[in-house]
Amino acid sequence: MRRYETVFIMNPELSEDQHQLLFEKLHSLVPKDQGILAKLDEWGHKKLAYQVKKHTRGYYVLMDFCGDGDLVKEIERNLRIDDRVLKFMTVLRDEAVDIEAVKAEIEAAKEQATRPEPAEEATGEGEEKSDAESTGNQEAPAGETELTENTPETSEQEEQEDATS
Repeated sequence: MRRYETVFIMNPELSEDQHQLLFEKLHSLVPKDQGILAKLDEWGHKKLAYQVKKHTRGYYVLMDFCGDGDLVKEIERNLRIDDRVLKFMTVLRDEAVDIEAVKAEIEAAKEQATRPEPAEEATGEGEEKSDAESTGNQEAPAGETELTENTPETSEQEEQEDATS
């Protein structure tokens, strides 16, 4: 069994219900061909590098699964004929997969999703700052302009400049 990743871009105008219908369809395909769906990760709406089917934005989704060539063909066939999908690409991640390790990875992801996130401390004690952060001398990367912070001092200066104009 091999491990694959398929990234597909859906029509950005689809509702959440239409997204779920496609996801359910893909979920049902994987077990039919004795595959394992490791992850279905929604990346959300993003700008496309170029126009695809008259769309400049798309809804990106990553599907991580284990299976054989027949499963890949079936998933790609379904993505190809579905009008909700603008583009897709499948890549081979690993030639030989340890099924038990993949199942353990899926269980760990489920546990992490159900576990509540610990609240961050508001005091910020124990955090160390780099020299640039502590002195406030951070240089902007080449080609980027530095934005001025709108503090009371700069606001007064702007008001004085506007009054003299």
